[in-house]
Amino acid sequence: MSRILVIGAAAYQVPAIQRIRELGHEAYCVDYKEGQPGFAYADSHRIIDVRDKEGCLKYAQELGIDGVLTWGATLTLETASYVASAMALPTLHMETARIATNKYLIRKRLTEKGLNVGGEVFAIMGKEDVENHEYRVPFVVKPCDGSGSKGVRIVIDEKDVKAAIQYAFDGARNGEIYVEPYVEGKEFSVEAFVCNGEVFVYSIVKTNFEWKGIYPEYTQTTYLGISKAMETAIEEEVKKAVDALNVTFGPINFDLIISDVNGKPYIIDVGIRNGQNLLASHIVPYSRGVDELNNSISLCLGHNIDANPKKKEYISSRLLIYPPGEIKEIKPYKHLIGQNHIVDIILRKKSGDLLPRYQTKSDICGWVLTSGSTPEDALRYSNDAWELLKEYIIIKHV
Repeated sequence: MSRILVIGAAAYQVPAIQRIRELGHEAYCVDYKEGQPGFAYADSHRIIDVRDKEGCLKYAQELGIDGVLTWGATLTLETASYVASAMALPTLHMETARIATNKYLIRKRLTEKGLNVGGEVFAIMGKEDVENHEYRVPFVVKPCDGSGSKGVRIVIDEKDVKAAIQYAFDGARNGEIYVEPYVEGKEFSVEAFVCNGEVFVYSIVKTNFEWKGIYPEYTQTTYLGISKAMETAIEEEVKKAVDALNVTFGPINFDLIISDVNGKPYIIDVGIRNGQNLLASHIVPYSRGVDELNNSISLCLGHNIDANPKKKEYISSRLLIYPPGEIKEIKPYKHLIGQNHIVDIILRKKSGDLLPRYQTKSDICGWVLTSGSTPEDALRYSNDAWELLKEYIIIKHV
């Protein structure tokens, strides 16, 4: 039995803490305040800020841990790397972990290494630095320490420059923002995994997000709209990025755009962590037959793993978003799995819950995943399943 320290105990780390114990290991974790959800699943925990590298190292040494892990977050990477390095355990390089939380430093590194970027990328180091740069529309402005789309603006018209820069500063915790070229095209997410000097590209996912009145249609479908030649081009660009960032260990997630102008893939965001929104936890296992979490746990312990994909199936995940109201009843639905091309249904709401008007993924009922012989079939089946589940999730609309 091995002892593993998880840096972080928030909701994103809960699956890792649970899985460690399911695999027969002891799970320990740290976080900055009492009541974090992961504490309930760990063998033990200690209240330590995840950025307190020395405090976390001292706790790890007291425990005599055999591996250090974090999951679903980048804020915790530097501490995880520091602790593991100090104890001669497998981990990311410290420099890679250091830049993981700064999107500008990541984009700067990709630019320096000759990846497709589409133009100049520069940082604005505080409001006093705003006037020191030239702004050529169109461009995108983002917080250096941003998460998701917070503080991100696409600027098409020169009259919107000042407002967009202020919006980015409003979303920047460290008071630093950056500007990158705007690339017109289709956006995709890519999930990859690195171990033993090899990069495995597990999935290329097309997101469709379109408002339908008061709620959006939101789907993610593997390899939708991707030719074999484009798949190869994306894999080559991802592997160059992994090399540029010196990622040698674990999952890495990319957002990229295929340009409408020249058909090239442009990486626009990198998360040196597993993908969210079921990408790593469900879409990759169902489509490629690999378990990133199990493999990450084995890697942090120094075990050999087989990270090769075992299959390639087309999977579509539709978020269960419905008009706002109160959930009056959820009828038994598990029998639907395995029928009508449905491979899984994950619900996060229960009877009596209120559904607000959709703003973030915390407002959804859950997900339904379907498979198909083509990406187009998988997408069609997920839309059909969304319609079917309206008969099982009874909502009194307001």
